[in-house]
Amino acid sequence: MADFARHLAEYASFQAFVNCYLREVDGGCWLSPDSPQTRALLPQTLLTGKSLLQLTLPRQELTLWLLVSYRSRVGRHRIEAVFCQQGAQLQQEGFWSTLLLLVKELFHERNAQPGAGLKRRQLELTHRLTDSLQNTVRYLEARWPQPYRTPLSFCRAEQSLVLGHWLHPTPKSRQGILDWQHPLITPELEGQFQLHYVAVHRDWVEQQSLLPQSAETLVREALMQSDHSVSIGPDEVLIPVHPLQAHWLLAQPRVQAWQEAGRLRYLGPLGHTFTATSSVRTVYHRDAPWMYKLSLPVKITNSLRQNRVRELRAGVLMAGLLHNLQFSRRFPRFQVIADPAYLTVRDPEGGDSGFEAIVRANPFGAESDQSVLCLAALVQEPWHPRQRRAVLTELIERQALEEGRAPGAVARDWFDAYWHCAVEPCLVLFDHHGIALEAHQQNSLLRLADGYPETYYYRDNQGFYLDEQQKPRLLQWQPTLEADSDLFYPTDAILDRFGYYLLVNQVFAVVDRLGADGLLPEAELIERVRDKLEALRLTLSGNGRVLIERWLTQTQLPAKANLLTRVEDIDELEADMELAAYTTIDNPLCAPARIERALEEVAHV
Repeated sequence: MADFARHLAEYASFQAFVNCYLREVDGGCWLSPDSPQTRALLPQTLLTGKSLLQLTLPRQELTLWLLVSYRSRVGRHRIEAVFCQQGAQLQQEGFWSTLLLLVKELFHERNAQPGAGLKRRQLELTHRLTDSLQNTVRYLEARWPQPYRTPLSFCRAEQSLVLGHWLHPTPKSRQGILDWQHPLITPELEGQFQLHYVAVHRDWVEQQSLLPQSAETLVREALMQSDHSVSIGPDEVLIPVHPLQAHWLLAQPRVQAWQEAGRLRYLGPLGHTFTATSSVRTVYHRDAPWMYKLSLPVKITNSLRQNRVRELRAGVLMAGLLHNLQFSRRFPRFQVIADPAYLTVRDPEGGDSGFEAIVRANPFGAESDQSVLCLAALVQEPWHPRQRRAVLTELIERQALEEGRAPGAVARDWFDAYWHCAVEPCLVLFDHHGIALEAHQQNSLLRLADGYPETYYYRDNQGFYLDEQQKPRLLQWQPTLEADSDLFYPTDAILDRFGYYLLVNQVFAVVDRLGADGLLPEAELIERVRDKLEALRLTLSGNGRVLIERWLTQTQLPAKANLLTRVEDIDELEADMELAAYTTIDNPLCAPARIERALEEVAHV
């Protein structure tokens, strides 16, 4: 079992890494399987029905030949095997060793560039890659003996992301979690744990709530539902803390000084046993009225996952703004999960204390947690020995059997329902109100009804961008929003980032999944997306229309460069405007003949 788990983990790690490399660094050279050069390289039995991609590594005087079993127009190819050529010698190369060759080439290329820290960054990337691989092996080995069930409840879907992001080089890197802690607190291992609580003198607490009850009341009453033994003084406020964060905080000299001064009491683990959602730091219990988004002393993918006070305040502001706009009343199939309250210990030296806790609405309680899946879980590659197809494909094929229809016909209807509840309202919200969402796969949840998407839920209080052009109107809707708030961004920056998250990360992932599993050709789905965008464009008049016109006419699209973000060791949450590295990719929506037609249509509207 261990060998199979490692093989699958190496395969998945390589697929994500090499597709990032092809997108961000070098797209390689595609060769026809029928060309004399190709036939001279590999036996025809290997080449049947496949494509060959050449990657040159000049610094190492190597050539890699990637045997591609599925070539995607939206950016995620399936690499079946790798062959390495040095001089006249050609041999098959393992996935992990190929990945390390590509890392070496990346940093060789940067040797000529001045600046300190190159070797440190290379070691950091290599460590994260290894950590991600080892964690993936750990999760697979633990989950494989369990019976496979399609993850149709919210909690099970959150725990099913064993392989992680489809285009991130280190999707399961978890720097800061010790080996023995993984079974206790990671969603992939279905960890269950109690939150730790501190009782803090009221004068040292910052809190805010949009609800009739204060944040401290929400937290206290939620805890009392599951633990009646808690006793605090009239001047004390309860604050929940993730167990990993609690251990880290209690070791800090400043926190120890606060304890000695009587400003803070550590109460230990109390109440419900929570489980982590796919983000690791947001915790859930189906009987609890709230989820909590908590700080972690852990680097996950691109960032150290610590809440910031400014993010807490922004989450409450955005919850108030969206409530005032009543957008979800006009689009009931589109919901934003609110973060209506927060509380934290006020650090007398300013900044973040480490106790920042976000109170998040829980729309997936005991009576409503079924048939709710995050999009990343739906499109993830199969990973269990008894899982024949991706979850999305399983659902569509099962629905096709029930309806007595062809899977392709059901897939078209499924995609239309998904677009109607998830994509179109996102664009309308931006067009009408200048609010853009970081609507990537993991932030996107779908509630299914009779097999089809019925309601879309967006989550993430950090993922809002407000258009500066809409500032006067937004200030009218939310008077407590400050004109100089760092929630406002230049329009062009929003068009790039919103476009990436919604189209490239989210929609293209669905297109890729349906295409790779043979339900519908990617070309047909891309045409379907174009038709929907062209129809929607005619109903819009603001920057949503501008964004759609870019998608329909520009030959290149901005895309987040997750690999280069890791190569440069950028922490997105610390970077200016929280901006990762970006690159451009070919736009599959835009063919030359269509550019001319689209431009003519735009000119005549």
